[in-house]
Amino acid sequence: PTVGFATDFSGVWTKDLRTKAEIKNKAECGSALFELKQTGDQITGSHSFTTAGCGRLNEGGEGTVRGVVVGDTAVLTVISGRNGAVVLGRAKRKGNVLHWKYLDEIKSGEPEGDSPLILNTTTLRLDSKP
Repeated sequence: PTVGFATDFSGVWTKDLRTKAEIKNKAECGSALFELKQTGDQITGSHSFTTAGCGRLNEGGEGTVRGVVVGDTAVLTVISGRNGAVVLGRAKRKGNVLHWKYLDEIKSGEPEGDSPLILNTTTLRLDSKP
């Protein structure tokens, strides 16, 4: 028998990172995304982050997000596809909103000083269910 978990984190979670002016001027890119798939208490998935105007991007890719669900909280490790940095974060789901909190950098990226482009503490909206 499968155990029912109170919170399901599966889905595509997005955040528009553009300013009002960039949105008005239809700037391309400028978004962050978590694509999560939950099986039992295990989460796998991918993420991406692009700056407005597409100047810099982190295409995390398949398997760059892994984690475990404890109650209503998911503890996730996120690997930057840009520079290999690994960060630890926590996600809580409230309805169609994902509250993401950046906790700690586990491994810094190469070259040093290059931004891994992993989302800092913010909220994302549920874009689509799997």
